[in-house]
Formats: sequence, C-alpha cells, structure tokens
Amino acid sequence: MRANLIAKYNNKCAMCSISGEQIPLEMASITPLHQGGSLTEENFLLLCPNCHRYMDMGPKEIEFVNFLYQVLKETSPNQNIQLEAIIGDTQRARADILIEDSRKEKILIECKSNKAITRSHSSKIVEQILEYGKLIGECKKVLAIPGRLPNEIKQNFESNDIEVWDADYLIKNFKAGIQKADSSYFKMLLTAIAGEEEGSRDQDLLGKLKACNPGRKDCYIYQSLIGEIIEELFCPPLDKPIQEVSDFTKSNRRDFIVPNYAIEGFWSFLREKYSADYVVVDAKNYSRKVKKSDVLQIANYLKPHGAGLFGIIFSRNGGDSAGCLHTIREQWMVHQKLILVLDDTDVENMLLSSGGAADLIGAKIEEFRLSM
Repeated sequence: MRANLIAKYNNKCAMCSISGEQIPLEMASITPLHQGGSLTEENFLLLCPNCHRYMDMGPKEIEFVNFLYQVLKETSPNQNIQLEAIIGDTQRARADILIEDSRKEKILIECKSNKAITRSHSSKIVEQILEYGKLIGECKKVLAIPGRLPNEIKQNFESNDIEVWDADYLIKNFKAGIQKADSSYFKMLLTAIAGEEEGSRDQDLLGKLKACNPGRKDCYIYQSLIGEIIEELFCPPLDKPIQEVSDFTKSNRRDFIVPNYAIEGFWSFLREKYSADYVVVDAKNYSRKVKKSDVLQIANYLKPHGAGLFGIIFSRNGGDSAGCLHTIREQWMVHQKLILVLDDTDVENMLLSSGGAADLIGAKIEEFRLSM
C-alpha cells in the first residue's frame, strides 16, 4: 500500500507538497482504524511528520466553521448565509451556520472538526441538532465534517433526518468554493483526500505581496502576509510561527518567532552553527530602506539563553548600505548575532525557486561571511 501511495502522491506530502527526498513521509489514516476506518488505500494519505501530527491533533472547531462558511459564500454568493447565527425566541442557541436559500428554505449546519465521530458521541450530536431544529422550525438539518463516518454512524444521523456532509460530499458539491477559499489546513486536507494538487500557493502569496502597498496603511496586511509566507517556506521542517512575542521585560517585541527543532539538514546546521534555536522575524512594510535603528530593535531580542542569535528582517526595499549594513556587521563581530535583511525580490526568489528558502538564506549567509 505504501508504494501505491508514494506513486499516487508523487512521493510528496499530500498536504504541504514537501518531497519525500527531503523528509521521511508517513501513512496517515483519514478515518482512524479503531473508529471504523478501513485498511485500504482510499483511507490513507501520505504526509510529512508535521502535517501528520497536525492532522492527528486537529485544529480548533471554529476554524472548520469559518472555512466552510467561506466555501459556501464562494459557491453561492447570493444566498443569505449567517455565521454563528442566534436561533430561537424563548430559548436561544447559537448555530454554526444558517442558510436561507432563494426559496426561503432554511438549512441548519452543525460543524464538527473531528475526522471521525464515535457511536456515543454521535448520539449526543444528534440530540443537539434535533434540539436546534426545534428552535428554528422547519429546516434541513446538516452535520458537516472534514472526514468520513463509518456507515453505521452515518445511518444513525440519516435515520434522524440529518444529512451528512462529509469530506466526499464537500469535495463533490463544493469543489469550486474549496478551490477559491483561502489556503488553510482544511483546504489542504480536502484537496489531499480528493487526490488533487492545490493551486499554486506560491503564486497566490506572490500575488498578494505585489498587491500590498508599502507604507503604514498596509503594515498589518504585510505583517500577516509575511506570517503566511514564512509558514509556507519554513514549515516544515520548522514549527508553525508564533506571532507577536515579547521578552521577559516586555520592552522587546518581535512579529514572529519560528521554533527550530530540525534534526537534520540546513536548519539543523543553522541552529548548531548560528544558535538559531528560534528564527526571529520582523516584518517592515517600509517604503524606505531598513536603517540602523531597525536592526538594533531585532538585535535587542536576540539572546543566547533566549530565542537564540539568528534573526531575519523582511522589508520591501531591503537595507541601506550605510547604517543598516554597518550595524549588521557590528552585531555579528561583537555579539555573534546574525541578522539578514530580505527584500521583495528575495521573497519572490524563495517562493519560485525549487530550492526554496534554504538555498537563498544559505547564499545570503555565505555572501555576508565572505564580505567580512
């Protein structure tokens, strides 16, 4: 079976597309075997360890609710679709999604992010959905999940007049909406289950970068976008970025901290050689170039017994050749703090290069060291 999965997914992680030549890939069940999943190729994905771990942990349920809401809006933009709608009069509750279609018929959707649902859990969900249905009145009742249910449990819902929108139903009926939705765990999961490759995430991020205007007005858009870019480029093998972290004194705050637990390859080398236990990242949406003061800001956060000594400043136009470069050299020579400044061209090269971030960052470090 493993050989068939390797051939099916071209020896790449079905979710993030990292090659099995770079990191060992693992078989991951869509529906767990102990919850009725079959030992067949259709029930397994080929995943990298990070995606496999994230899939087993499962994101928060609200993330699936928001994802499905966006898919439905993309699919039927003219329908009245309410997110977390308040239902009922004398007794009230909050429905995940409530739709009123063109015929004024209502659809109540209860979302569960579990890949699988046990028999006892399913009975409680049935009770909840039926109770919500009474509060609304006449409506179609739906359970939406990003996985698959064993036939026995699925029949339990259907026998109570509850329609099941599982992964296969969502893929079949909302394929266009899934493709248009923002990139997320659930989009990658459903795309992987469908056995398709997601549209070029790199091109999507590059398009967003070019549409973001340098300057204060779009600074938060740029910061959020850099978070998406470093997650795309660095993870795996690095862990997901932690946003807006302060040190103990609260005086030094950085945009992202990326944990580096890599055990081999370029990032492992970076941790051992340059104390990159964490990659500290600042995002500067400046129309000007990075100056000395910007370098000192990130340098103040770098500590040998804290986040480590390696930082990256993402900025639209790079650093100036005077204060910025001089300060970066000084921080390296005096404090062994290595700070790189990457501009839009560097980001584009990382996104479009087959070597990704490691090749460009390695080349930047080599260029800097040889210039000393």
